[in-house]
Amino acid sequence: MLAELKVTNLALIRNLTLSFGPGANILTGETGAGKSILAGALGLIRGAKASADLVRAGEEEARVQALFQLERPDDFRPLLTEMGLEPTDEIIIQRVIGANGRSRIYLNGSFINLNKLAAIGEELLAVSSQHDQQSLVREAKQLDFLDVFGGHQELLAKMGQAHREREAIASAMADLENEVEQGTERRELLEYQLKEIEAAAPREGEDEELTDLKITAKSAGKLSKILAEAMELINGAKGGGLAYQLDRLGGLISRASALDERAIALSEAAENVSTAVADLSEGLFRLGRDLGPGPEELEDVDERLSLLAKLKRKYGPSLAEVVEKGEANKQILARLDSASFELGKLSKEHALAVAKTREAALALRAAREKAALSLAKNLTQTLKVLGFPKLTMRIEVSPLEAQGKGPGEAAGSKGADAVSFLFCPNPGEGLKPLSRIASGGELSRMMLALKIAQEPRSDQSLVFDEIDSGLSGQTAEAVALKMSELSGRQQILVITHLPQMASLQGRHFLVAKSPDQSGDRTETTITELDQGLRELELARMLDGAQPSPEAMALSRRLLHHGAK
Repeated sequence: MLAELKVTNLALIRNLTLSFGPGANILTGETGAGKSILAGALGLIRGAKASADLVRAGEEEARVQALFQLERPDDFRPLLTEMGLEPTDEIIIQRVIGANGRSRIYLNGSFINLNKLAAIGEELLAVSSQHDQQSLVREAKQLDFLDVFGGHQELLAKMGQAHREREAIASAMADLENEVEQGTERRELLEYQLKEIEAAAPREGEDEELTDLKITAKSAGKLSKILAEAMELINGAKGGGLAYQLDRLGGLISRASALDERAIALSEAAENVSTAVADLSEGLFRLGRDLGPGPEELEDVDERLSLLAKLKRKYGPSLAEVVEKGEANKQILARLDSASFELGKLSKEHALAVAKTREAALALRAAREKAALSLAKNLTQTLKVLGFPKLTMRIEVSPLEAQGKGPGEAAGSKGADAVSFLFCPNPGEGLKPLSRIASGGELSRMMLALKIAQEPRSDQSLVFDEIDSGLSGQTAEAVALKMSELSGRQQILVITHLPQMASLQGRHFLVAKSPDQSGDRTETTITELDQGLRELELARMLDGAQPSPEAMALSRRLLHHGAK
């Protein structure tokens, strides 16, 4: 429940702290006193959007802080865990709104975004206002009320999962069919491109290798002449070559060593020189043999480079991208070839998903039809007490119009049903949808009856923001009595103009507007009233600013009655 609310510099509120208790918490005050500001503060805690004009004039920021004490903290464990927070028996929510329009949100000291605040705020605070009453005429809202009453959360979760799976498969089928349609039109081009690339069989980096080879080949002529001249010096004809001269030299030194042993070392040196020159000759020969392509081969290199350049212009700009293009075309064509098989497989999966969706939708429909009977009976009984003694009511659950589609195909994330609350407050008028006949007062009582019908949630506070508008007399007393019953099982905050409602047993707060301490500005204050001040406030609500003794007596009777 909401245990404490602190508001600072919000509109006309400068600084206040309110402590709420279990059961009923009543807020009253004259029109324009600032009750709507308090309702707005609760809306901020619940996830309403904030704006700079909420900040009190002249201040840098406004703050709203709410402390919730939980009896069943484990109920909030999944939501808090999803936010990265530990479950606890206290939740503190703080909104900070800057004068520049920027705002910050904290949950137990950790920063959270607006979507997360809305998710947990709606669990902690349920607000019923005149705006919410008008939402009752929408069939989508009536569907939600029926599902909450029936406890259909698990069935709705299965329905949503089945719907998502069906839609995902349908989307995959549509994408594949579109790809096949486009691919079929492009097949001839894809095949031509692949054939051209595969015929050339390019290798990544091949163009760079051939270019290097061509550069080397251009210098091969000059190098060949140099090598030929060097070979001539070594192996020259007519005994002029270096090899011949060294051979003669070796023979002479060998003869000398036979005559003088000191020449043996010189003979070995001459033999080493001859071997080195022979190795040099062999190296020059190999270099000349491996100079690169000749003129005819060079023409082949030029033709190959020209072919690769053509491929790069069409599919490049690099040869690597040409190779990738070929692989991509091959994969697309393979996918097109297997598309009929994939579509057949998806079609079977889709049929199974439709069947699963149908099963979920029909299970939800059966539960709704059962809950509709129970809720209609429950609401009829409550509304008869609330001033509709001759009321008849029916909740109609009907299949959604879907142009001949069955529930498996027509169902959305909330099933395949339309729900309509049919209402006849007076005999002989016939049952009609709420949107066609319900007045503001009738919608107020319908909203209260729905809240009474719902299973109470101990940690959720119910806020009733002037939903008693348009009520008076016995009807107002009946509504107050039912509100009293509701407060016995759940915390309620009631912003009201009705003295019957204000006399509920519980805490009573007076919202007032007056000059601040300086006398130059106006501010809204909220004060908890004791028994004597409650009597005076109820008398004011009954008879104006100067209540008569009769009004004071009636005020005391109302409070005495409300205390029972």
